[in-house]
Amino acid sequence: MKKSSFLSVLLAASASIAGCATTSPAQQQALAQVREQYLAGDYGGVIRTVATSETLAEAPDATRVEALKLQAYSYCLTQYTQLCQDGFVRILRIEPAFQLPSTEAGHPMWGPVFRHAQEIVRGGAA
Repeated sequence: MKKSSFLSVLLAASASIAGCATTSPAQQQALAQVREQYLAGDYGGVIRTVATSETLAEAPDATRVEALKLQAYSYCLTQYTQLCQDGFVRILRIEPAFQLPSTEAGHPMWGPVFRHAQEIVRGGAA
């Protein structure tokens, strides 16, 4: 996917999350940091920040899901496919109806991993 397309999707998601009254300023800032790390290609930073941030762990579902999605993408991009899949399973357990945006669903690295995670959550694969 083109970086500009991804950035547009990311900014749209940011706007919807920013409008959520239950997301605290600290949680918004923590998510913004994760987005910045991701866009800078600091995938290890994304993974560590999401894994260790109590602020994000306590955030509303929409905020946590966005952070976990960027972490899952980062795992895929760093060739940790099982951890990428585990991240998507975690997202789907929080938000069962979660779908990747159409601009991201066809990505060759995480698209197939996400579809497999959906099968796992539905009980169709192990």
